[in-house]
Order: sequence, then structure tokens, then C-alpha cells
Amino acid sequence: MLINLILTMLLLNPLTGSVVQTAPVFDIAEVDAKAPSRINLENIGVKVTAERYVVIDVASGELLASQKATSPQAIASITKLMTALVILDLEPDWQMEVEMSKVDETVGAFPHIYRGEKVKFIDLWKSALVSSDNNSIVAMIRALGISKNDFVELMNDKAVELKMHNTRFADPTGLDENNLSTALDVARLLHSALDKNEIRESVLQGKYQFKILSSGKNRVIYNTDILIDSFLNRKSYGYELMGGKTGFLYESGYCLTTQIKKDNHEIIIVVLNSDTIENRFQDVKVLADWIFSNYEW
Repeated sequence: MLINLILTMLLLNPLTGSVVQTAPVFDIAEVDAKAPSRINLENIGVKVTAERYVVIDVASGELLASQKATSPQAIASITKLMTALVILDLEPDWQMEVEMSKVDETVGAFPHIYRGEKVKFIDLWKSALVSSDNNSIVAMIRALGISKNDFVELMNDKAVELKMHNTRFADPTGLDENNLSTALDVARLLHSALDKNEIRESVLQGKYQFKILSSGKNRVIYNTDILIDSFLNRKSYGYELMGGKTGFLYESGYCLTTQIKKDNHEIIIVVLNSDTIENRFQDVKVLADWIFSNYEW
């Protein structure tokens, strides 16, 4: 009885009491990578507004903190990370010229490129990943000559490949509330996405300027991730942002997944269903500070 109790306590998550993942969350570069160890054991944790979250050490794949890590919910525009991975698999022509059409327009979208405007494929890509433009996603898929249903099938195939076993996609933009995943699976998705230079460089851009080919005018779009301009991306504070993605639907709440480096140690944080747009960023800041203050590598 006593031995069982001790083993249970050792497996409890330091923040929530949920059972910690014993195997690496995702494939890791070094099989024998050492996981960070807990210090300040009397510091029991922090409070965040997110209903679901995980914090994972990138090098070891160790789950450091979690709450409802395997509970599915809508993930909104975080979906675009999977969309981007599938687009890369299809090897697009980045210089292809695409004219925006009525069929690219999505309900509830805030577009940055409008019907009749012609841009390069790379500009659609940047608009989708920097400013989370839904219409640009639809236009890219149309330009690739693949149907929405076939594209979504590729997304779900990719999810299986990435061992996202509790994930199911229904559309490529994130607007569909039936794009369901978990905090743990979203961490797997971000880990794979940031391995691609085209994705990592795009999500880290604070702004992007491009030319509307049909008018010759320049346009500037801005990143939806305000952590890019926060202390978590300032080397003077010891932090560096490695990339992330925001998401919001009424059904999902405010969501964010991000990878952060401090002192050459990287962690992935996922927060799902934070209560306000500001608090999804604050939740990440609080979790990052707590982990780096209470673990040593």
C-alpha cells in the first residue's frame, strides 16, 4: 500500500495532480536526452485561466505540467499549422500568381487580400501564417488544384503520422468548430511545424510587406501573436521565442501554442480556452516563468 502511494505521488503532475506522461510526447533528437528536474518543491504551482494546458521540455519530450491534457476541444486557427504542413508536402510554386475570387471568401473572416486582387502564392502563405487570414488558406488550396475534402483527408492522414491520436480535422482554416484536438496533440503539431523553416520563419515575423500585383500597391500585415514583442522574445531577458500560433472561436476560447527558449533550454506551451485575448498571452508568460524558475536542466 505504501509503495503504491509513493509511486502515485511520483507520477503526479507538479501543478495539477494529473498523471504525467512517462514516455516522450514526441520523437526527440537525442534518445538519452536528460529531462529537467524539479526544484523548489514547496512551490506548488500557479493559477491560469486556460481550461487546458501543457508544458513540455523539447529536448527530452518530458511533460512538465498539464491540465486536461488529453481532453479534446476546438482549436480554431491553430489548425493552420497542420494546413501549412500539408501545403509544404504538396510542394507549391511560391512565385505562382493567384487572383482572389469570391469562392475564397469565408464567413466571419477578416481578410487582408480582397476579391480581384492578384498576389504571389508566397504572399497568401504569409498572410495565413502571420495574420491568420482564412481567405488566403482557401485561395492557396484552390491554386494547388485540390478539393477541400481531399485536402482535409491529407490533414487527417498527417495527424495520424504525427501520432495526434485524439485529433480530427474538418476544414483547413480553423473556422469549423469540429476541428478537434487536445493540448498534448497540439504540442506535437507545433513541434513538427517548427521543424520546417518556411513555417518557423513566417510565424516569427512581426509584420510582412508585399505588393498587390494587380494594383502595384504595397500592403503591410501584422502578426496576431503579441508575444513576439514581449519579454519572452528579448535576449536581454534571457528569452527567445521560437515560434507559435494563436487561435480563437467562441467554441474554443482563446488559444495559443508557442515554443520558448531560455538559457539554451526550450519548452513548448499550449493553452486552450483561456478566458480573454490578453489572458491567453498572460497564461503563457506565467507558465513559462514558473517552469524556468522551478526546474533545472
